[in-house]
Amino acid sequence: MMNKLCIGIVCHPSIGGSGLVATQLGIGLANLGHEVHFIAHKRPFKLINQHENIYFHEVDEVNYPLFEGPLHTYSLTAKIVEVVEQYQLDLVHAHYSIPHSLCAFLASNICKYSFPIVTTIHGTDVTIVGQDDAIKRLNTFSMNQSTLITTVSNFQRQYIQQEFEVNQPINVVHNFIDTDDFTPALIDKTLRQSLAADDEKILMHVSNFRALKNTQTVVNAFSQLSCDEKVRLVLVGSGPDIDKIRTQCQQLNILDKVTFTGSVKNVERFIANADCLIQPSYRESFCMVILEAMACGVPTVSSNVDGIPEVVDEGVTGFMLPPEDANGMAVAISHILANSDYQHQLGQAGRERAMSQFNTEVKINQYLDCYHQTLAIHGQSATAC
Repeated sequence: MMNKLCIGIVCHPSIGGSGLVATQLGIGLANLGHEVHFIAHKRPFKLINQHENIYFHEVDEVNYPLFEGPLHTYSLTAKIVEVVEQYQLDLVHAHYSIPHSLCAFLASNICKYSFPIVTTIHGTDVTIVGQDDAIKRLNTFSMNQSTLITTVSNFQRQYIQQEFEVNQPINVVHNFIDTDDFTPALIDKTLRQSLAADDEKILMHVSNFRALKNTQTVVNAFSQLSCDEKVRLVLVGSGPDIDKIRTQCQQLNILDKVTFTGSVKNVERFIANADCLIQPSYRESFCMVILEAMACGVPTVSSNVDGIPEVVDEGVTGFMLPPEDANGMAVAISHILANSDYQHQLGQAGRERAMSQFNTEVKINQYLDCYHQTLAIHGQSATAC
């Protein structure tokens, strides 16, 4: 095995794709014998059990009466300094440029010794946060101060290169999935019965219910389904648009055919019990939920934007259409749900694609290659100085 590395991972701990990938990466690295230190304001949501070679360092928020909110950026920077110096980290991997990469850069200028920074751009950190002019300048600065940048799709790399004046190399490492965690084996009759009647197919949408997720098209497509099968729409998650969606369902007279689950932690248990997943997002740098559905053997109908075509094999694992084409999505969903054999065929193809193209072992090794590339660049830089 290659030399053991001591790696700091700074990530958002809450439910979401970036936190899931960062946690799975850390667990995979630890299983290979590397020492991993998670730094976040609370324990990552998927870091449930104790793992050998994994340490968690909680960022204590600093509050000062002069300021209205907690000084999270300063608290995180201080914690990175503390962990780097105490455990002699070889590098820090920041998931998201703002604030994580920027805090890592500040910490690198405070620490007793310099360390390289890998920054992974997951999407919204540059497509949403990065749209504000002032924050965009901070984004650009933090990316250029990173030793190496990775991102989760070819689309996202192209977007960064077009929208930001970034001089650093950008490596694409697609998101990945643990197909032992996300698996058809999680089909659970009791859970399914809590979501829908035995004679109902389940069309599922997983969301934070914000405008970009385009849930109104989900509801419109569901209301237009033409298949003879009984179908229930299951909306998984919560967010600011949830009441608006409930009102839309009521206006279309379909509220009695819709199940709202609220926030859930073990989303894999829910996805595995779906017959089809619909995700018509306006923007998606990758779309982790689609990959999760594929791993669970669930066919998908989605928008065809941004990085999604790098995940879906059109007509083989699912179907992609323009984000607001509710009618086209309804036709595709009806086609899938009307034929159980065809539904299974698409689902099986999706699982096989998840296992072969988005394999945990392969992607972790790609990140290790990035780490060694980073250490080499940093070593050259130190020698030059």
